[in-house]
Amino acid sequence: MSTATTAAPSPGPSTVPSTGADLGLSRIPKGRRLTGEAAARFATDVIKAYKTKSIRRICEETGRSYGAIHRLLTTSGVTMRPKGYQRKASASAADVS
Repeated sequence: MSTATTAAPSPGPSTVPSTGADLGLSRIPKGRRLTGEAAARFATDVIKAYKTKSIRRICEETGRSYGAIHRLLTTSGVTMRPKGYQRKASASAADVS
């Protein structure tokens, strides 16, 4: 009896599928450097995600460190939100008195 195992297809060379699909960011393998087009695409995605999510949430999604995400945002010229920033509640949530 033969026990052949088939390997799952490997992810692309620079990313591993994300565990949380809501941000649409790719998880970067630990120790992987991003260069060129991949780095530019990653930066664009992180900047877009930062408009609605925290740096810590982006870190969880991508597998990158807080410092790496913060540095990427600041070197890209993004205005950082103050610590403890709370987004304003929507009009419907504010009227629940």
